[in-house]
Amino acid sequence: MEPMDINGGRFYARKLTADDRINDVPALAAALGKTVTEDDVTRSHQAWVEGTEYTWAICEQTNVDMLALARLNPGASTLEIIPVGDLDTPVPNDPMLTPVTIADAVAQGGATIRRWASGFLGLSV
Repeated sequence: MEPMDINGGRFYARKLTADDRINDVPALAAALGKTVTEDDVTRSHQAWVEGTEYTWAICEQTNVDMLALARLNPGASTLEIIPVGDLDTPVPNDPMLTPVTIADAVAQGGATIRRWASGFLGLSV
């Protein structure tokens, strides 16, 4: 299947991107603690097509910046969520909204992906 976005309230999960509008490479490198290239993003899309791993950038609804990396392994029925930075870091967002942190992105984004995995794939993760 092709990579897809999941909208689930305050946080959403979008496909990993490395283009002239959105570049997740620096955030991926920070989350994984290693060098990441645009080729890694391309490989993540290929893994979607092959059905071996589904990856997302978890973002706050008013921003495209990746707050956490989510990796769903459908074969093992596992979901790994890796924050980009300290969990207590406040997320810059519209001042009219309730303040949130990266920990909120991890928790709420993970819940959204778990619901998707259950409803769309029939997986319990």
